[in-house]
This record gives sequence, C-alpha cells and structure tokens, in this order.
Amino acid sequence: MQPINPKALFILALVGLPFGIGVPRVSAENAPIRGEVLFTLTGLAGAEMLAVSNDGQHALVVGGETVTLVSIGEDKLTVKGTWVLTEAFLPTGSTAAELTGVAISPDGDFALVGVRDVDEANSATFSEVPGKVVALALPTLAPLGQVTVGRGPDSVAIAPNGQFAVVANEDEENEEDLLNPENRPGTISMIDLRHGAHRMSQVEIPIPAENIPFFPHDPQPETVRVAEDSSFVVATLQENNAVARIDIPSPLPRTLTPDLFAVQTFDLGLRTGLGLTQDRVGTGNCRSSLYDLSLRQEFTSAREPDGIAITPDGRFFVTADEDNLTSVNSQSYEGVEISPHGSRSISVFDANTGELLGDSGNSIEDSILALGLPQRCNSKGPEPEVVAVGVINGRTLAFVAIERSDAMTIHDISDPTNIQLLDTVILNPDVVGSDQAAGFEPEGIEFIPATNQVVVSSPEGGAMSLVQVKIP
Repeated sequence: MQPINPKALFILALVGLPFGIGVPRVSAENAPIRGEVLFTLTGLAGAEMLAVSNDGQHALVVGGETVTLVSIGEDKLTVKGTWVLTEAFLPTGSTAAELTGVAISPDGDFALVGVRDVDEANSATFSEVPGKVVALALPTLAPLGQVTVGRGPDSVAIAPNGQFAVVANEDEENEEDLLNPENRPGTISMIDLRHGAHRMSQVEIPIPAENIPFFPHDPQPETVRVAEDSSFVVATLQENNAVARIDIPSPLPRTLTPDLFAVQTFDLGLRTGLGLTQDRVGTGNCRSSLYDLSLRQEFTSAREPDGIAITPDGRFFVTADEDNLTSVNSQSYEGVEISPHGSRSISVFDANTGELLGDSGNSIEDSILALGLPQRCNSKGPEPEVVAVGVINGRTLAFVAIERSDAMTIHDISDPTNIQLLDTVILNPDVVGSDQAAGFEPEGIEFIPATNQVVVSSPEGGAMSLVQVKIP
C-alpha cells in the first residue's frame, strides 16, 4: 500500500467521508460542535498547569518558579501580573523548588499553589522533603499563608463549597525501582480552609493497597478533582493504573483526622488498540509528513491516566489515558503482557463503582494521523495528558490536551458507552506535516462554561491558548 497524503486525509476527515482507514465518521447530529483557536499567548515564564476563576475572567498559569495572572477576554489573553517563588516559601530543608498544581477559590479571592522540593542533593539520595501549598490573594498575588503537605505535591483542587482543598502528594522517589517495597507511599492531603487561607491546616490521608494492580505499596497519586457537590474526591494513581475515590463526610467535622475519610480504589484495566507503534517522532514510519497507515499494529496497554475530570452531575469520571509504562519496572497485568505504546484514549467510568463504561477507541490517534500531526509512535503515541469536562446545549463534552501532538480534542461523552470524537483542534500549526516533535506539549486544560471557551497551557512553548467552542 502506498503512503496516504495527510492533506487528503484531512479533507476527507472534515467532510466525514468513510475512507477505510479507521478515522471516525462524524454523525450529522454531532457535526456542529467545533473548536477554533482565537488567541495564543506566548513568552510565559512557566505554563505547566492552570486554573480558571468561576466567572471565567481570569486564569492562573504556573510553572517553574512563576505564577502568572492572565485576563481572559472575548478573543484575547492579557498578562496582568506575576509572582515568583522566594526563599520564604521553599519547603523546609530544601534549597530549590518548583510550582506544580494550582486552584482558585470559588469566590475568586485567593489561589492555592503547590510547591515541590527539587533540591538536587535531596533528589540524589531519594530524600525529597515534604512540599508546601502557598495561598496567594487575587488579583494582587500577595502571599496570604502557607502550609506543609506531603512529599511531591503535584495537583491541587479546591472544593466548590470552599471548605477544603485536596492535594495529590505523588512522592515519586525512585521511578527506576517502583518494585522496591521500601519506597515511601504517596498520600492525599486534606487542607482545612474554614478558618481562611491565612490559617490553613492539613492532614495526610493514606491510600489503601486494595485493587491497585502494579505497585500497591507505592500509590503515587497524580491528579485530584472534587465533585460539584463537594461530596467526594477522585485521584489518579497513574503508574498503578488505578483511581482512588475519597468520600467527604457531611457536615465536615470540626477537627480533621485521616480516619474520617473513606477511601476506595478502582483498577482501570487494559485496552487494546490499533496504531503506529514503531520509530521515534519524525523518523522512519513515524513521519507526520507521510504516515503509512498500513503499518498500524494492534497493541494492548494499561490506561495509566494522568488527568481526570468529574462530570457536573457527579455520575461519571473521565480519564486521559496517557500510560506511563516503563519496561524497567517489568509491569504486567494478570499475566497479560503490556506494550509500552500507550493507551491513546480517554475512558469514562461510573464514579460510584469504578465500572468502565466506555473509551474513545482509536479515534484520537486516527485524527492525529489524518491531520499530519506529530506523535511518539513507539512510546505513548499522541499522549492524552489532561481532561476537562463541560456541558453545552445539554451535551456533556470532554476536552483533552494531546501532549505529543500540540492539539486538543473534543469528545461527546453524553452516552459513555458511545463516545464520539467531534473535533481535533490544532494548537500549533507549525508542526503540521513537518516531521518535527511537538513544540508546545500542552499539559493544562480548563473549560469556561460562561463563554463556552477552553484555555490550554503548554509548558514547552511557554504558551497559553484560548479556544472557542463553536456551536451554530
């Protein structure tokens, strides 16, 4: 079979014609919803993760040692201020740190930012010290308070009721030896906000080993989210192919202790897909200028999600199935050999039982190939990184940052058993068909209900994109 011109594929994909290569046919009822990049802000000092205020008018973007406050306009993003990490907010026992997760309070008065120890001496001896969460006033970015949390805070979320925040303390320790039973377990920090951001306190909640298929002694929570009614929290345990659910007592007791929170874990299972699995990005058969679809192979992979979101009704959680498999740790699943090629999908689960309801199949990679966008064929493919969920015209949509393809996808997940890809939005046109690796590598994404817009942060490009979700 001769290689297929990606430009021809692009045209065929847009008109929804079946052409026998697996690109999903878009049904008429789904066709109207599309995404359009309105503005891309570049030159940000750090753009790892982001959070958006409830009114949709401001965002905070964090990365490295910098927090940036960005005003969100109708078709423009404008920097309004920055805060740079200082010695006073470094973790105790550390000489260097980086900012990780970020969340904005429901009333928009303050934000919480995770601070992780990256002291080289500590890292070299696997002696990372506990991190911090710093509260910053908005819009001034003046520090209000700080609290010590667990090791390696990687994600922060504030409950919609404003009473508490949660932090995923990943505590990665030694990623090359996850089988070591002496590894410290990651935890979830519950921060009490009822006395104000200047008087925060926290408790660390352990994660039980049940239903964790790979390294139950080392859960490594990655991303946390809180349900709209503040009744439960979910956290991805990426390397372990699992999700933890933490139920929140109501009313919240006056004094918080770890035993107050019921924790259960869900094994996310495997998926089998079809895709390009050979060669590095831009080389051999992984050239975006001339993909040969006849070379796609079947693979079986663990989902191992990084990002997670909860639907507004609280019935489902959605995972961005990045897959973080490393062969040095000899992972297998109930005797099934697992490939290192990545899941390349999003999945929807019942939030109460953890039952898998459906996944997006091969639709993400198929669209990436059709558009001539880069991916790492031999390692995680296009790599769905993080996901946000919103409702437009009664339809529940998932917005997914595709890290290795400089793109964002929009899926209709209204029926979790029949997930439909509606659009793939190119964030960085320079990489189309260029045989170059992704230049943006998006890692943060949030939906703005008030305006039907999406903002995406991209650390490699120091960029933030504003995308309009267009509905005729």
